[in-house]
Amino acid sequence: MIEVRGFMKAYAGRTLFAGFDSTFERGKSTVITGKSGSGKSTLLRILNRLERQDEGTLRIGDLEIPANLPHAEWRRRAHALRRRVGMVFQGYHLFPHLDVLQNVTLAPVRAFGVDPRIAEQRGLELLSAVGMDGARDRRPARLSGGESQRVAIARALATEPEALLLDEPTSALDPRSTEDVVRVIEGLRAKGLTLVIVTHHQELARRLGDRVVEVGAVGDSGSLHRL
Repeated sequence: MIEVRGFMKAYAGRTLFAGFDSTFERGKSTVITGKSGSGKSTLLRILNRLERQDEGTLRIGDLEIPANLPHAEWRRRAHALRRRVGMVFQGYHLFPHLDVLQNVTLAPVRAFGVDPRIAEQRGLELLSAVGMDGARDRRPARLSGGESQRVAIARALATEPEALLLDEPTSALDPRSTEDVVRVIEGLRAKGLTLVIVTHHQELARRLGDRVVEVGAVGDSGSLHRL
């Protein structure tokens, strides 16, 4: 379970959210929607420690990260959190010089010290699960947008995270590719993986979310502050 309490984040004098409290339940899918610029992606980046909240506390399990930590300790706890939380970016961010399988196995081997043979076996299983096992030797330049996103999902799962964050996972995809990616996410939801998904598509939000939160609207038991 991921909990945020008293979150505040501001850019250049503009407050994105303040007094933000919410709980992302273990084994459930929470979809965050809202207008462009409302702070959806920023919230997701804070949850994965790519950005730092100005006020408030983030907690996942027994790991707590308040805003006022000294920088060195913040980095240490942020690294520990990323072992538990995976991230799928809107722009895929696959390494162009590596093939598909190498992209999936890089983090387990380099960051977490997994035996390369075990990482490769796990990587092949994940690629098969997202329907990309036939593309193991291809470079990202030879993949479509939907294929790249499915590889990005496999890469995020390779570290066996407790929760997965997805930022606009179907953005700029054609209808067929969108459906391929959505089916993969539905499979993860059915397996009980904790999901936090940012999207501006209301139909997708209803399809994928056990709980839908609209950023910029008062509601969800007061968990989101009006922007």
